[in-house]
Amino acid sequence: MHKSKNSGQVVEDPKLLRKLGNNESYQLALYILNQYRGTSVACRYVIPPTLRGLAQRTRLVEVVQASIADNVLKHPVLQVGIANADSAQPIFVKLDSLDLRQHVKWQFLDASADFEATLQELTTSQLDATFPDLDKQPGWKIVVLYQDGTDFLEILFTWNHPHCDGMSGKIFHQTLIQFLNARGGSNEHQDLDANTLTLPATPTKLPPPIEQIMGLPLEIKYLAKALLEDNTPRMLRKSPILAHWAPITPLPYKTQFRAFTIENTVLSRVLEACGRHRTTLTGLFHGLVLVSLASRLERRVAPGFQAATTINIRRFVPLAPPGYPWLEPERTMGNFVTQLHHSFNPELVAKVRLAVSSSHEAGEVSLSNGLTSLIWDAAVKVRGEIVKKLELGLKNDVVGTLKFVKDWRAQQKKATRMPREASWMITGLGVLGGGSASETGATASKGEQTQWGVRRAQFALSAEVPAAALMISPMTAAGEKLCVGGSWQDCVLDVTLGEGVMADLERWLGKIAV
Repeated sequence: MHKSKNSGQVVEDPKLLRKLGNNESYQLALYILNQYRGTSVACRYVIPPTLRGLAQRTRLVEVVQASIADNVLKHPVLQVGIANADSAQPIFVKLDSLDLRQHVKWQFLDASADFEATLQELTTSQLDATFPDLDKQPGWKIVVLYQDGTDFLEILFTWNHPHCDGMSGKIFHQTLIQFLNARGGSNEHQDLDANTLTLPATPTKLPPPIEQIMGLPLEIKYLAKALLEDNTPRMLRKSPILAHWAPITPLPYKTQFRAFTIENTVLSRVLEACGRHRTTLTGLFHGLVLVSLASRLERRVAPGFQAATTINIRRFVPLAPPGYPWLEPERTMGNFVTQLHHSFNPELVAKVRLAVSSSHEAGEVSLSNGLTSLIWDAAVKVRGEIVKKLELGLKNDVVGTLKFVKDWRAQQKKATRMPREASWMITGLGVLGGGSASETGATASKGEQTQWGVRRAQFALSAEVPAAALMISPMTAAGEKLCVGGSWQDCVLDVTLGEGVMADLERWLGKIAV
């Protein structure tokens, strides 16, 4: 709403949709303050034979562009801008059209280029890139990477977190593969005029912020503890589990990103081992990172650790809540995410270091029986804490405390003056189903394949200045390799340390279930 210049009366402005919710405002403050840039999900699409080859390149581009346009029209968060981004009350605004040239880029590689190296360089550059004109165009972009002589292309979708969370990137690709397969070889699109996509004139059905449709109860004891922690001076924050070893450093801002893959046969064995130990892959990653960092950091700088897990809270959001009969949480791009912290006290970490000291082989830490047992113990502990959290639902959840912050920019500036809370975070998207190459038959012979498929899925995050020092982001397409991403801020973790942890994870995942 705004005041009329003539009458001074408050009138409805159809372009002003709604104020950003608490989590959305928090995410916007991170971006405005240069504390976080982008999130991405990249998928490797297997191209149907009818669209392969140099002779079909123009048609291939047209089909993909038209399918992307279909997908944009499917998800309202991809159609809106953010006005008053520098104010205390930012607002989502309706846009009339999009120039796809500002959002979708194609990059063609010759047959001799190193595709994987190019993808990782592109991922890093896209994660750290900014989103211009927030009020005039949505905060998302796509790069399509295609190499001559191959039967696939990579679609790298990167976005600004105020629009949506990590799970939204998975949802984006799930619906994109559906549009590609529904379209077949057709490149027609009634709303797409050259490179301009006309957006619906009807009201944009933005998903509501979680606090608008759900109660977020906070017990007095939980709230008092949260407020006390938030207002404790830096000099009194001496807990040995905080990440004092990785002080918060706002500048220079640069993301380091690395990734590796694990064969599906190995992944299956790992998942079976997780089941036997009554834990999950998320719990296992916590155990592995715990051992890796404990072996690489001295006790005097890191006596204990605190870590975090992101949790998708769509499971708690009711289907078609009052006022939003069209809302299907599991299929909706938006911000429906929270975090849970896990503590690893100095006594436990000392046991890990003791086991590490007797588990060296050829200059590397090997998985002795004692060390493996400690990894599974940590994994089980984390799984138990996640189960307890899921049983509580959104009671005593950090998202319920966000309403007490009136100025997110001031809050986040304050956060940079405090010790870092978490040493690492595990933020996984699970399995991308409904469109993998193995599910659609896209791995069949040329004469049999008629569908698009997804051969690989990768989740990546830019560095988040005040958050966990190391972000681990696993994701897989159904029946395919597991891709594990790792991100950190260049000036916070030494490259040798970051790459060392990633190397440990890759090596140990291959051995933990043997």
